[in-house]
Amino acid sequence: MLGYLAAGWGWQFANAFGISILAAVSSFFFSMLIGIGLTLFSRAPIPGSRAIVNSYTYVFRSLPDILLLLLIFYTLDGVFQAALSAFSGGASIRLSPLVPAIMSTSIVLGAYATELFKAGWADIPAGQHEAGQALGLTRLQALVLVILPQVYSKIIPHLGALWLISMKETALLSIIGISDIVRVASIGARSTGAPFVFYGIGIIIFVVFAAVSARVFKHLERRSQATAGGI
Repeated sequence: MLGYLAAGWGWQFANAFGISILAAVSSFFFSMLIGIGLTLFSRAPIPGSRAIVNSYTYVFRSLPDILLLLLIFYTLDGVFQAALSAFSGGASIRLSPLVPAIMSTSIVLGAYATELFKAGWADIPAGQHEAGQALGLTRLQALVLVILPQVYSKIIPHLGALWLISMKETALLSIIGISDIVRVASIGARSTGAPFVFYGIGIIIFVVFAAVSARVFKHLERRSQATAGGI
């Protein structure tokens, strides 16, 4: 294994890990924004808002991730080029394959994040919503300073699981030609005739990543509970 890594495959795996981390972090970040935004939308006094959010979470939690990835991958660039041509008179800018990959994963994970935030929000006592107003805070200030920190402390163990899923979803990047961990392992296995070594390296990377992430989120969970007084 060390011989293959020293022969240049180590750099290939390091680069692939960087790409996978970029995709995972971006997808996790956007899924959090989707989760918070749709949770607020579902609680807004807008007719049909709850039904719209429920439909979104139902559809994208039911849909295989690979189907959405392929759909966005094969349609997004064409739509983008058509729009660019219409507004810029024929200029051509190619989208990175990472864009549809991050979009598809964010949409799917956003459905799970929405359910998490909705459940965490529902567990907040009604008096907490009034506490911010009693302190003279605006609705936005009360949301950021009073409500969201409590929601965060309640759902952080589940956020850790969602983070791991966002990293595992990067295995789909190889399908659209991105040099992620799985693609590098597959190319190395075929070109060297050592599948056990290369797929084993891929497994080790994901397992070590999961172990480190679990420790980080466990620390964040303890710190959140201490800050919130053990809520």
